Amino acid sequence: MRGLLNRLSSIDSSAERGLQVIEFFDQLLSHRADAEAVARATAILSQTTAGVIFDEIGEVHVVDPAGRTLDTSGPGLNVLISDIIVDNDPVGRVWLERRDEADGHEWDELITARFALTMAALYSRSYSDDTHVGLTNPELLHTLLSDQAGEAETARAARLLGFGVGQPVRVLAVHAEARIERILPAFRAAVAGATTGRTVAAPMTNDLAVLIAAGAAPRTPTPHGIAVCVGPEVAIEQCGRSWSQARRGIRFAALRANPSNWILAEDLGCVIALADLDPQEIMSLPDVCAVGELANSRSGSTDMKILDQLGWQGSLREVATALHMHHSSVAYRVDRISDLLGFDVRSSDGRYRGRTALLLWHLHAAPRMAQPDTR
Repeated sequence: MRGLLNRLSSIDSSAERGLQVIEFFDQLLSHRADAEAVARATAILSQTTAGVIFDEIGEVHVVDPAGRTLDTSGPGLNVLISDIIVDNDPVGRVWLERRDEADGHEWDELITARFALTMAALYSRSYSDDTHVGLTNPELLHTLLSDQAGEAETARAARLLGFGVGQPVRVLAVHAEARIERILPAFRAAVAGATTGRTVAAPMTNDLAVLIAAGAAPRTPTPHGIAVCVGPEVAIEQCGRSWSQARRGIRFAALRANPSNWILAEDLGCVIALADLDPQEIMSLPDVCAVGELANSRSGSTDMKILDQLGWQGSLREVATALHMHHSSVAYRVDRISDLLGFDVRSSDGRYRGRTALLLWHLHAAPRMAQPDTR
């Protein structure tokens, strides 16, 4: 290939300049330039006004030869225009605009073609939902969810993710027992189908991911081992508030009999404030320490389920039925649990105390879901 390029350059010096134009746009892609930066670079390179528009998300960038952004909604007169094609479908257009056709440059067609190809690659990487990966750029989501990002940064991230200004969305925290990347693409697609609105997703840690979904409150069947908490509906620019509620609420998933059930953060009410207590102080409470000992005992898995069901059921027989156990076996284990905790978990006060200790242990002492810092 290098030999061929050398031959082309020796045959016609203009060929080398053409290859430099191609390399120019390749470098923009390799440095992950965004749409506005590519449009600005194109305008400066061609020394004329350059523009790009993405039809579906309504994003437009028009830049003059000095690199200044122009307030215009589309191409004007005397333009050389090219469609942006992604997966055989046009998603927008790029153009070069000259005041006089006579001012056209011999490289305009090549520049326009490479401009369009670069924008197609950028769109596939940052704007569309990849059919194989189904995930978006996590840096954009981090910006959108961060409390430290400025208003302009947040608005830009929302726009690049395909959401309109002020669009109502909900943020979902998704926890998986296995690596989150394995289940996230299919789950994002399911949520998108349930809401019929735009949905973007990205992993935050190995077992925790975030989804931003437009439309009605999403609810779709979840595979085994996945827990979901849905934050309150907010404008897209306020995603950080919804994410804060969702990631706090996801920690309550371990308290559900079926972890695959969805949790709405607003349904937790004031209970969600328990997630904000000082873990060191909670772990020093005798009742919480006793629950930890129970969890680590030989029959801990079963005993923890019994203690949990005691908070939900009205009698030992109902606990036995819920856990598919014999009544006498449950009664024996309840006596053992009471001895270990130091109080009778069958009494009204004991049930409440045991349930509270179990709740605090799950939130602050049990192996915890990763909590990324997006502030």
